[in-house]
Amino acid sequence: MTVRATGRAMLAGCAVAVLLAGCATDKAGENDLKTAQVEMDNGAPMAALERLRRHVQSHPEDVPTLLALGRANAQLGRYQPAILFFQDALDKDHNSVDALKGLARIDLQLNPAKALERLEDMSRRFPHDAQIWTDLGIARDFAGRHNAARDAYFQAMKLDPLLISAQSNLGLSYAISGRYDSARFMLQPLAASADATPKIRANLAYAQLMAGDEDAARRTLMHDMPQARANKVLQSYRVFGIQRDAARH
Repeated sequence: MTVRATGRAMLAGCAVAVLLAGCATDKAGENDLKTAQVEMDNGAPMAALERLRRHVQSHPEDVPTLLALGRANAQLGRYQPAILFFQDALDKDHNSVDALKGLARIDLQLNPAKALERLEDMSRRFPHDAQIWTDLGIARDFAGRHNAARDAYFQAMKLDPLLISAQSNLGLSYAISGRYDSARFMLQPLAASADATPKIRANLAYAQLMAGDEDAARRTLMHDMPQARANKVLQSYRVFGIQRDAARH
């Protein structure tokens, strides 16, 4: 082999090595992002944020990374940084449904009226997204529009019959509008399932308490907390019920 040929072979080898190294780096980055998503799904947003802090240094303009940073901050209640990350993602991808969802969920916490306006628009733009219809139902419930909220939850259930959050929120909507039997009928099977969440059990406990079955409500809550804490939660439910009834008259 000539010197020139040897040089070309070495350059080609170096190029291949660089490409392989780049692929390995990209693969590691993808794994970091996937792991962070799993950590958030399992209620560990701080662990996800620590992982993402390293990841964003090499992916500062990556939309999925910005969305993950927004979600982690939102789960920690750090709404202003979350808004900045979601908005940055939306600036880079004007049709990012996940960025819009993230902003809408923050609005539900901070400004329900704004959330309602945003989600009504999103439901028209993305009519086949079940989660948008579920969040719209929540916003309508906040506004006291319970019949319209139930329409939204049912639309979500038609789009995704396995979306448990739509069913759980439909049950809660029945409860906060005084339809306690319908609420319990909807929520009891969900709460008894193997994958029931504390949120589902809390919704059922509210329905049970408002229906006059305080002992059942306490037992439901005590799946997730000690009795003393359950009693405090029940008292907060009573106050909410009184305020809700007063608003009706």
